[in-house]
Amino acid sequence: MSKLNFKHVFNRSQIRPNINFKIFTNKKILVTGSSGSIGTQIIKKLRRYTSHITRADINIDITKKQNISKLKKIKFDFAFHLAADKRADYAEVNPSKVTMLNILSTTNITKLNVKKIILGSTCKAANPITSYGASKLICERIVLNKGGNVARFVNVFDTSSSVTKIWGKISPKNKIPVTPCKRFFITLNEAVDLLLFTASMTTGRYSYRNLKKIHMKEVAKKIYPKRKLTNMKLRFGDRPVETLIGKTEKVKNINKDIIQIVDCWGT
Repeated sequence: MSKLNFKHVFNRSQIRPNINFKIFTNKKILVTGSSGSIGTQIIKKLRRYTSHITRADINIDITKKQNISKLKKIKFDFAFHLAADKRADYAEVNPSKVTMLNILSTTNITKLNVKKIILGSTCKAANPITSYGASKLICERIVLNKGGNVARFVNVFDTSSSVTKIWGKISPKNKIPVTPCKRFFITLNEAVDLLLFTASMTTGRYSYRNLKKIHMKEVAKKIYPKRKLTNMKLRFGDRPVETLIGKTEKVKNINKDIIQIVDCWGT
């Protein structure tokens, strides 16, 4: 979906943080989940500055010791860890499988010879109520405890797993199903830029500042103004109102675009 349509739906322009791209010049970089929407896009941007990019996607299972052993032979400057099982509903009926994959893959990345790890995380890690959200919160802690950084995303608009893609596959004869909830959204480019910005920062968890929630019914009406809608019940794990900051977290403003999300237990 175009930038113009994004602005029409969400009533804002795209956020463009000030990124220090020079830090990636001729560096050795690992990208896990490289075949996904975000992985594909971040590699396109990084290739302008370095040709030393190692891709780890579904063909390289980073939960396997033999694959990790191969990667250990390389000295990486940066590792963007984007690989994860994001199927929240599937995780509720297969919690051990999904959480094991997410947590083990993250643990294995921390065992590599890499100067800086940047984890792609999710707002579902804030006060998690699902197995998926809980697994990502644990992944955040693993990376932060190793001196890495976390980019905490919200819903990424019009990517392969976005609800807008699901709506696009529905026959024009049928109604668009919407859940009664408010969500945050960013663009694919904003997700990639948040990762790249986070790579230059000191250890911490980062996200965008002043994001506004929008009701899913409003999103659907703006994208499909002539289509009829039908209400869906909240699925397991869906929150009526999405949150970005957990109850034991606080916000530190970095600049006009970026916040750092800091743990504040006992305060």
